[in-house]
Amino acid sequence: MNLENQSNIESPHEETEAIPRPPRAPRPPRKRRTSLILALSGVLVLGYIGIKPRIEQSNKLSTEVAALKTELPAVSVVQLKKVKGASELLLPSNLQAIEETTIEARTAGYVKARYVDIGSKVNAGDVLADIESPEMDQQVLQAQSQVSKSVAGVGQATADVSRLQSAISAAESQIALFNANLGQSRADLKHLQAKAVEANSSVDVARAKLTQAQRRLEGIKAELQRANVGEDIARKTLARWKELFKSDAVSGQDVDEKQSDFDSSLAKVEAAKAEVSSAQADVIATQGIVSSQLAEYEATKADVSSGEQRIQAAQAGLRSAEANYRSAVAARDASISTVDAAKANVGSDQANVRRYEALQGFEHVVAPFSGVVTARNVDVGDLVSAGTAGSGASNPMNTVTTRGLFGLARTDFLLAQANVPEDAISSIRESQNAEVTTREYPGKIFLGKVFHVSGALDMTSRTLLIEVKIPNPSNTLKPGMFAQIKFLGAEGGATLRIPATGLIFDAKGTRVATVTKDGTLHFIPVKLGRDFGGEIEVLEGLTGYETLVTNPDDSLTEGEKVKAVAGGK
Repeated sequence: MNLENQSNIESPHEETEAIPRPPRAPRPPRKRRTSLILALSGVLVLGYIGIKPRIEQSNKLSTEVAALKTELPAVSVVQLKKVKGASELLLPSNLQAIEETTIEARTAGYVKARYVDIGSKVNAGDVLADIESPEMDQQVLQAQSQVSKSVAGVGQATADVSRLQSAISAAESQIALFNANLGQSRADLKHLQAKAVEANSSVDVARAKLTQAQRRLEGIKAELQRANVGEDIARKTLARWKELFKSDAVSGQDVDEKQSDFDSSLAKVEAAKAEVSSAQADVIATQGIVSSQLAEYEATKADVSSGEQRIQAAQAGLRSAEANYRSAVAARDASISTVDAAKANVGSDQANVRRYEALQGFEHVVAPFSGVVTARNVDVGDLVSAGTAGSGASNPMNTVTTRGLFGLARTDFLLAQANVPEDAISSIRESQNAEVTTREYPGKIFLGKVFHVSGALDMTSRTLLIEVKIPNPSNTLKPGMFAQIKFLGAEGGATLRIPATGLIFDAKGTRVATVTKDGTLHFIPVKLGRDFGGEIEVLEGLTGYETLVTNPDDSLTEGEKVKAVAGGK
């Protein structure tokens, strides 16, 4: 190609050689020109050879980038499975007797005898020591004397009750007499009241007749008034007709008829006047009857008042007798109360005797239950006083008491208390098996059972107090030993655990990323249970058949297509 260009350049010079032009530099020789052309060609060939691999590498890189753009993102996954197994929990504890107490003296005195020492095995009711207390013996005798005195007081009060009962009987007789008088007076009063009612009825009847007569009189007077009005009208009518007759305005017959009407009205007036007189006479007669009946009624009322006074007198006598009766009853009841009080005093004094006798019985110090004497704090001749009962079991650290007369512990069973952490309380239940080990007996396991479980957690330590009951028939274990307790959980239902790295904590809550069968990414909210370090228990959200992404990236999104790589490869 360079040769052709060179030939093209030279040909014009040959055609225009005859044309004058400025002088130029002399041309190099042909051999030198050929060397230049060859050198230039070599440089081009070498450049092509050096650039070609880079072009091929660039093309390969472009191809790989395009392939990466179309390839699915790879995620590390693991197939979930449910885990079944028993849970174990190891906790420290101190052993203590199942029953432990401090035996105090219940009566004051001197120790007369002692029958046991530390380590002695005793049964319930065995005498441990005797206390000599003369003062208590004297108090028993004094209390018995007081009982005799109270019994005598009961006899005197009983005699008083009998005397007052006779007074009550006499008062009852008086009440019966006054009741009879009151009954007779009431019967008489009822008879007089009946007569008064009858007289009152007669008065009512007479008044009714008087009212009827007065009403009849008023009616007749009204008839008389009407008759007078009719007579007046008939008179005036007759006068007018007579005047009209004079002027021949009416006939004589008409005048005669009006005269007849006037005469008839005069007759009616006279008849009404006669009836008025008769009715007035009836009214006067009836008024006399009413006055007579009223007088008889007033007489019966006076008799009724007299009968009521007799009843009041009888009632007053009855009230007096009843007052006497109530007074006698009150006195009798007071005496009965005195008897009851005296009997109560007898009971109280007898109880006092029993109390002192019981205290006298406490001169013998006995074992409340079978066990081993863990402490002996007195000896013969020591002065002891009555004290309150101790409670060695309240503090498991005090297995050997320094107070009271003796310390007693039941060791055929031992108790071990432990504080279970909050995250393990779901695996503890009553009657659950437990293994107890001690440093004194390495390799030896003592079996026990959860005996008691507290109903609430300690707010400070967030632990649950439990007690384990351990059989100790040979007394191998001793109260106060340090022990380790291993709680063996029974096989429960299968639980689901996932790698702790598979959890996602964000604004949407606690989630995990899973891959479906078609390679789609799906996020599921979960509820967590216990933390086992590298694994965490899942309570809700997963079925146990999902494919879980073990290390989910923040760039992953819901519904994205991914390539699942098992085991993180």
